[in-house]
Amino acid sequence: MTASNRAEPSVLTIYSSEEEESLLQNGDPRRSAKRPTAAPLSPFSAPIFYFLAIHFLLAFCEMILVAPLIKLFEESLCLRHYSFPPGGVPEKMCKIPEIQHPLATIRGWKATFDTIPVLLVAIPIGKLGDHYGRRKIMALSLFGVAASLVEIFIVCAFPRVCPLQLVWLSSVFLLCGGGLNAASAFMSQGFYYIFSAFYVAELVASFLASVTIDISPWLPLGMAMGSVILCLILLWLVPRPKSNVENDAANPSETHSHGNIISENSDKSPAVDSLVSALRNTKFLLIVPVFIVGIFRYTTLNVLIQYASVRFGLKISTGAMFYTETAVVNIFLFLFLVPTLTTYIREKYDVRPEKIDLFLVRASVSLMCCGTLGIGLASSGKLLPIAVFIFAAGFSSRVSALSLVSYWISDDAKATMYAAITVLESLGHCIGDPTMQQILAASLRLPPFWQALPFFFASHSHLDNYNRMGGSKYGPSNDLLSQE
Repeated sequence: MTASNRAEPSVLTIYSSEEEESLLQNGDPRRSAKRPTAAPLSPFSAPIFYFLAIHFLLAFCEMILVAPLIKLFEESLCLRHYSFPPGGVPEKMCKIPEIQHPLATIRGWKATFDTIPVLLVAIPIGKLGDHYGRRKIMALSLFGVAASLVEIFIVCAFPRVCPLQLVWLSSVFLLCGGGLNAASAFMSQGFYYIFSAFYVAELVASFLASVTIDISPWLPLGMAMGSVILCLILLWLVPRPKSNVENDAANPSETHSHGNIISENSDKSPAVDSLVSALRNTKFLLIVPVFIVGIFRYTTLNVLIQYASVRFGLKISTGAMFYTETAVVNIFLFLFLVPTLTTYIREKYDVRPEKIDLFLVRASVSLMCCGTLGIGLASSGKLLPIAVFIFAAGFSSRVSALSLVSYWISDDAKATMYAAITVLESLGHCIGDPTMQQILAASLRLPPFWQALPFFFASHSHLDNYNRMGGSKYGPSNDLLSQE
């Protein structure tokens, strides 16, 4: 359960309820005939506010955990290394390679183990959500998250008895529902409001973590658990759409027949054929690395907290402010700058939307490349905020890439494609998170300049992405829009 595992709201939440119904109708006319649609929800309706609050709490929980867990993990290893002195150990004495190396290694493998449950249960949980209802399955996911947090808290609270490696067992509890990432995927209405809630939650959570972690890391951890409990309460209180209640009463067997429809068409369907066709599309294959390498965004910030603490002596609480800075930049980008510029360019110069999206993807990837390189080359902690600002300005690559892909995929294959992208990103987490952490672990024994190897690696990955999309004359494709 790491922030890097949930960089942004799931691609499964991109479409509104109306668009989702359109996809279902295109994919299976029998299904649309049997499932009456509810009236479109107002952006200010009660269900939207409930969903907004729930998603805010999910993102809040994820983001407020990052820095405090690093602090607790470090303290556990530090106390064990110094044989549990009576007065504790000052934080600056914990920055030695003998502590930071195992810290990076343990965190890297924990990130991998947290991702495995998502890969294992994502599809079964989705089918259970269709069969029993999203509310119940989302609650199941939250219970799994709560149990996982309790296991971590117990290990960190008793470092004399529990070696820190036992936090890996917390991932087992995420098999109960798939964790926070799976829980957020069950909400598909009001995407842009939910997307804004994510960054607002990131802003609030990272700020609270930075100001409370020095008092006690257990304070933000308590807030995280409280947000999970409050989320369960709101989930129980959220009003149920009338159309669903009436439909259940009139068609009690619909759930079972609905499941049969899925199974009947699981072997061969137009959506699967369209998906296979899309995967043969060279243009789409050139964009796929954007999603896989894109997961380095929050992994980079996660690694940066420990790196800045070791190389520049910054407090972990100060490192948490990098998330705050990222949230501020992205709120400005997504709510003001990008929509305004996109509308102006389309109206003023009559530019195709996909051309704008391709430009945004290329620009975002280049900004992340320059930002990570700047982080690695920074010779002082005072230069890090500037590099992080450039890096955060490129976070729109994922959204722009999703929009660009939508022009190349038929409607009946979009839902399947977005699910496939989610799996690709989870696989990227399985590989990318431990890779970055292991590179950091190995570099901590090197001279100061080479301790920045994780960021040089990330920068090279983004540069390779830029070239693949034809961003330079060395790329394999100079025009993704015109290529057949």
